[in-house]
Amino acid sequence: MKKISTFFLALALCLGLAVPAFAADGGAHLTSKAPKNSGTIFLSQRMAIKLVGFARSGSNNTHITYGTFQDCGDSGYVKLAPKGVDIVVSGVKSADEIRLCAFTAANLEDGPFEEGQFKDLPGGAYLFARLFVQESGKDISLLPLNTDDPMEFEYDDPKDGKTLVAGNITPADAGFQVNGDGDVVLNSERLYELLDEGDLLQVIVGNSFWLYRLSGTPLLVSDVFTDVDTGTWVSDPVAWALMSDITNGTAEDKFSPEQNCTQAQILTFLYRAAREEQVKSSSEDMELAVQWAREKGMIDDSFDGSTPCTRATAVSYIWQAFDKPDAQASSFTDVPTDAPYGYAVDWAVEKGVTNGTSDTAFSPDKVCSRGEIVTFLYRAYNN
Repeated sequence: MKKISTFFLALALCLGLAVPAFAADGGAHLTSKAPKNSGTIFLSQRMAIKLVGFARSGSNNTHITYGTFQDCGDSGYVKLAPKGVDIVVSGVKSADEIRLCAFTAANLEDGPFEEGQFKDLPGGAYLFARLFVQESGKDISLLPLNTDDPMEFEYDDPKDGKTLVAGNITPADAGFQVNGDGDVVLNSERLYELLDEGDLLQVIVGNSFWLYRLSGTPLLVSDVFTDVDTGTWVSDPVAWALMSDITNGTAEDKFSPEQNCTQAQILTFLYRAAREEQVKSSSEDMELAVQWAREKGMIDDSFDGSTPCTRATAVSYIWQAFDKPDAQASSFTDVPTDAPYGYAVDWAVEKGVTNGTSDTAFSPDKVCSRGEIVTFLYRAYNN
């Protein structure tokens, strides 16, 4: 097991939060994967990043205590990992490229830090790096941490050839089933065996990293909207639309998936999905969306936002938002070869955004519901 100083890992984490952590070496990326149609809502948590790492001293540096401190600025975003949700690492050549670190949040009333340094932190706790230990013939585990007084932590590394101690480990070390090449799945059941609820997992690939906090029981879309049941075709799309700030409900506890969608509404949803900056949705978005669509040539001065959105209009808008990609021709008896939306239908079918309403019919004039529109968008942005 390769040993890497937790202090330098903490320093890398601190520096890394100044830039996006999604441009990993070799094109690696991480996704959260829940059971299909579960309607699980994945959120990010803004929290203060204050890291405390290990210091080594004594003969052969075998005596380990906490003693290094890194202030990573006011805050950072941490993804929540509820129970039942796997973390999937894609784009790595081998699982050995992946390193895992663990952190535990602990409140400190006082300690070796400057007075007032900890007070009023949003989400507020120091993050203490954890040591993994594995005795010969036993499972790997985390060394205990007294969260009431973590600065009293002391451990003597036996360095006896039988006990492995490390600040970071590979997925295989942690007991995850890995397939060597392709996707590496950090499955939820094992994750919750290894760490406690509230702990943080850092996944490092090359010079990039991702932070996940074990958040316990998942929030489901049915917990938010009484008219969206889990286990249905609309569960995951509505959860995605809510998470991505594409649209909220029509009331505090209603999404109204069967309500007809207008052209102004789908353009607003598309505009929010397409914009790169993280901006909270607002009442001004519809006006901005119409302006954005006009600039992209999606609409002209005859546009009437209150017009119900048909299947033909929906796929046409989505296709244009994706810059009109080419696709193989589809064959529907109700889509004329010279239809202005024909190329959009071809792309939507090839992309898996929507199929026909039957083997031979696309039903271009059928009005779309809110549930159908967010499903089209979910598939367009996630397939």
